[in-house]
Amino acid sequence: MAERRRVSFGEPLRVREFRALWFAELFSIGGDQIARVALSLVVFARTSSAALTAMTYALTFIPSVLGGFLLSGLADRYPRRTVLIVTDVVRGLLAAAMALPMLPLPALWICTALLSAAAGPFKAAQLAIMPQILGRERFPAGAALRQFTGQIAQLVAFASGGFLLSVIEPHLGMLLNAATFLLSALIIVVGVRAEQPAIEPSTEKASQEPATKSGGRQQLVLFALVLLIGFYVVPEGLAAPYAHALGASAVGVGLLFAADPIGSALGAWLSTRLRIPVSPMSAALLAASAGIPLILCTFQVGLVVSIVLWAMSGALSGLYLIQTQTLVVDLVPDARRGRVMGRMATCLYSSQGIAILAGGVAAEAVGPFRAVALSGLVATVLALVIGMLWYFTRSRRRTGSERGSSATDVGDHQSLLPMDGTSSQRTDCLDGPSAEVTAKAPTGGPPGDASPSSMKVKSPIRADQGRTVTHRIWMINTWKLWALPPRVLAYVLSIEAVAVVATVFLADFHVVTQRDLLRCGVLVVLGLAAAEVTHRVEQLRRRFSDTPHVNMSSVWTLAAALLFPPGLTALAAVVLYGHMWARSWRRVSGMNLYRALFSVSSVILTCYVAAAFVKWFPAAAALDFSRLAGVGGLVLVIVVYWLMNSSLVAGVIALAQGERSLGRLAGSWSENTLEFATLCVGVIVALLMSMFPLALAFVLLPLFVLTRSVLVRQLELAATTDQKTGLLNATTWQSLALKEIDRARRHKTPVGVLMVDVDHFKGVNDTYGHLVGDDALRAIARTIKQSIRSYDLCGRFGGEEFVVLLPDTDTDAAVEVGNRICAAVRAVRLNDLEQGDPLKDLRLSVSIGAAAYPMAGDDLEEVLLAADNVVFAAKDAGRDRVHAITPGRSNSAG
Repeated sequence: MAERRRVSFGEPLRVREFRALWFAELFSIGGDQIARVALSLVVFARTSSAALTAMTYALTFIPSVLGGFLLSGLADRYPRRTVLIVTDVVRGLLAAAMALPMLPLPALWICTALLSAAAGPFKAAQLAIMPQILGRERFPAGAALRQFTGQIAQLVAFASGGFLLSVIEPHLGMLLNAATFLLSALIIVVGVRAEQPAIEPSTEKASQEPATKSGGRQQLVLFALVLLIGFYVVPEGLAAPYAHALGASAVGVGLLFAADPIGSALGAWLSTRLRIPVSPMSAALLAASAGIPLILCTFQVGLVVSIVLWAMSGALSGLYLIQTQTLVVDLVPDARRGRVMGRMATCLYSSQGIAILAGGVAAEAVGPFRAVALSGLVATVLALVIGMLWYFTRSRRRTGSERGSSATDVGDHQSLLPMDGTSSQRTDCLDGPSAEVTAKAPTGGPPGDASPSSMKVKSPIRADQGRTVTHRIWMINTWKLWALPPRVLAYVLSIEAVAVVATVFLADFHVVTQRDLLRCGVLVVLGLAAAEVTHRVEQLRRRFSDTPHVNMSSVWTLAAALLFPPGLTALAAVVLYGHMWARSWRRVSGMNLYRALFSVSSVILTCYVAAAFVKWFPAAAALDFSRLAGVGGLVLVIVVYWLMNSSLVAGVIALAQGERSLGRLAGSWSENTLEFATLCVGVIVALLMSMFPLALAFVLLPLFVLTRSVLVRQLELAATTDQKTGLLNATTWQSLALKEIDRARRHKTPVGVLMVDVDHFKGVNDTYGHLVGDDALRAIARTIKQSIRSYDLCGRFGGEEFVVLLPDTDTDAAVEVGNRICAAVRAVRLNDLEQGDPLKDLRLSVSIGAAAYPMAGDDLEEVLLAADNVVFAAKDAGRDRVHAITPGRSNSAG
């Protein structure tokens, strides 16, 4: 975004209507602060209750939050000048009623709450009308002037309010507040025109369709920037304990309290003197910079340095806040500006209270110096994440025409993220398969089966085809991460940010000894050796994974969590997962680096939770297997590790809007059994590391064999399963069916066979597309599986035909099963794959032919032929029914 010309405080003041709003706001600020003090005095004088006095004071804040969220839309629905005047008059009348000496306390509290709630639409209308009055060029200077004078007015009003109320009665102070509201309304009536021109977003921004998904992402960035302000006022809330820790007097407390408001006023002034480009990236960098002075407080600097650091933080936070207000004018259409700006003001207000409360809790745990530093660190990290999110998504949208539509990218990642998971378990995820290979990662399915993987679109060959994957990692704006749906992207980045912050925070509380470093080095070397020996096996396993994937890394990460401080645990996880990605995953199509980063972040957080949990069991922490408490504690740690890791990965899979079945979210029973096995080995590794380190060499061979055996099982499953439906493929079904017929021949028992054909399936493909057709096949396959017994054999015979073998079932029983399948298929409803809405006009049905051995034939081929023949009879009879064949006659059931 282009730089703006420098505009001083004097230019907005030359605008008559801005002067009117400015004076009206100053009067209201002064009256509000005096009224808060007067109200507290009145309630305390009448009740002598500190709790009721505090509740009354809270009523001057809390309803304004509700009013800001619920009533800000009035500034867009009605003329903003009218909203300003009406809310001021209403507040003036309420304030006058509160000044009545004999007003009952319940009525006083109701008036207080209503007056506070009315501030929401007033603030929304005030913020939205200012761009109309000042125009885009002078608006930043106007916002800076309001911030500068507002901070000073609050300090003066609080200081003078107590003195004034020592001279006059509190009821007169509230009456004075009513007068300021009415005077504010009169100033607006006289000084502000009835109609204001709408200031729309610039042409550049308007072309980005702010009302669409792109606009929603822009507003999400703005709201996130506004919410950050709470972290920068934490020092103000901790001024008293901070000063006490420094040994400062009450004067020092007052100076610390004043540091942030003075810095904020200074930042407002600087915003008119400095030519800083107005963009979300600039605002995010300023926000990140505002946290750095607070981080320095961890070194317990003196009072003077602390005041300077807090003032610097206030100045930088004031600068970015003015930038954010200006961005709202640039990005949000005038028709929605009142609602957005009003809610942002409410978020600003709320975040300060919540952050100060959290800062107080943190100060109780770690002291005021670290609490202030932690607030700065969290704010800096989050601001950088917000800036990266904005910058790279913008870059992706600008180059979208070269890489394909964003809708395609989003579809990509909705299929990629649910593909696998972490720890040992679950997702690994950043730089995707090269664009010269495919535009979509395969998710299984033989070529030509109309699955998404077989229908992928080839991307053009690029001139830089010779570049390596490692080189492409540094092309940040091309990362597939930025194509994720916004909520998935927010979740992934949040987990990674929490892992970083938790590591930095916890590392400060644990001392790393030379013995810890030596043991951690041994553990990491063994983990790398095991991963290197099995890296080709792991690569093959990864290619076959379509549910949360389990690798063997939890053997080493759980052991690290049980043995080492958090910093070394995180280091071990990063090294192991970095090696795994470099050697096994990065050449697997769809295995992007952000998956690996998300995986290692999830594992780090899981290790921290497991390490915290084990502290509750001293015997377990000591790896004391001679006591039941030690064994039981370690079993619980394994369960907690699994639950935490599974939950983190299930969250990202569910948010990706894929299938949310239990098997998809948590993985198959065999995968979870493998996870528990690796965690058990991890406990054994921790025990051996503590007592018999040389014995760890005997762990490597069993791990290698275990990894290969799991691969064999995956290969068997891939060879016997139809990739599209999950049923047995035709070859496997026939092999198992022949064995079942041989068994029935020996024991002289019947075997039923159902041939199931989907009705009008070509019409489904032609009308709704092949992807919906595939979805229909999967739904019918699931329905058939649910309608038969667990030991019945169900397979995909080919195309839209399925076949079911029913042991110990004669023809009549087979017809009953067929009717049950027909009824269940009729009830199947599919959703639109793009919109998610039900396809109400799509009705599925099947025609079924039933036959039984030995009545319909002496071998499997004859029985299948008989069942296939009566399928045609069922279709000729009207479809959606079962026909059966018996010697000498034909049965039908519809």
